[in-house]
Amino acid sequence: MTKKNTIIKGLLTGILFATLLTTGCDRQHNTSHMDFTVTCQLEGKLHHDSATLLVLEDAYNKLLVCGNASDRNGTFTFHGQTNEAKVALIRWDNDTTRPFLCVLEPGNINIQIAPGSWHITGSRQNIEYQRFVNQRNGIMNARIATWQEYLKMAADSSLKRDDELRMVRQDSLLNDSLQRMTVERINRCDAVGRIIRERYGNQLDQEHMKMLK
Repeated sequence: MTKKNTIIKGLLTGILFATLLTTGCDRQHNTSHMDFTVTCQLEGKLHHDSATLLVLEDAYNKLLVCGNASDRNGTFTFHGQTNEAKVALIRWDNDTTRPFLCVLEPGNINIQIAPGSWHITGSRQNIEYQRFVNQRNGIMNARIATWQEYLKMAADSSLKRDDELRMVRQDSLLNDSLQRMTVERINRCDAVGRIIRERYGNQLDQEHMKMLK
C-alpha cells in the first residue's frame, strides 16, 4: 500500500479527526463549483441529535468539515458546493457509531440508513457504489446458501463426496469472482474505488492484493 493510501485509510477510520479544518466545501482554487444537497434519513431505532459532513481533500491530505446538521425527524440535510467528486463521510454525534462513507458530487444525494442496511441514490458514482454493494451482497448470500446446504447435508448424513467437491468448488468460484470484482473496482482509482478499498480491501487475499494498482 502506498504512503498516500495509508494516509487516506487513517483519515477515513477517524485517527486524524483531531486535525479537521473548520472550513467550507467551497474553499477551492477551481472556480467551477456546482451545488450539492445531501439528505440522510435514519430509520427505525437509529437516532442521533446531530451529524457532520466531511470530505477528504487531497490537496491538504486532511478531512475538511463540510457542514453540520441537526435532527429533524431523523433527517439530516447538508448543502454546499463542490467542483469534483470526493470521498465523504457523515459522522454522528455518537462516536461509537461507524461513519457512513459516500461520494460527494454535484446534485441531490439521498441516503436512507436502516438497521443492517442502507440505500443511496442521486448521483452517478453513488449509484455505482450502491450497485457494487448489491452485487457483493448477492455473491455473499450465494456463498452462505452453499455452506448452509453443506451443513444440512452433513447433519442428516446425506452428504456425498461428489456433493462436497461440488460445493467447495462453487464457493471457491464465488469467492474468486468477489475478489476480482473488488480489485477491478478499486483499480479505477476514483472516489468509489477509494471507499471500496477502505471498506473491503483488507478482505482480499494475497494473490488478489498484488493486483491492486
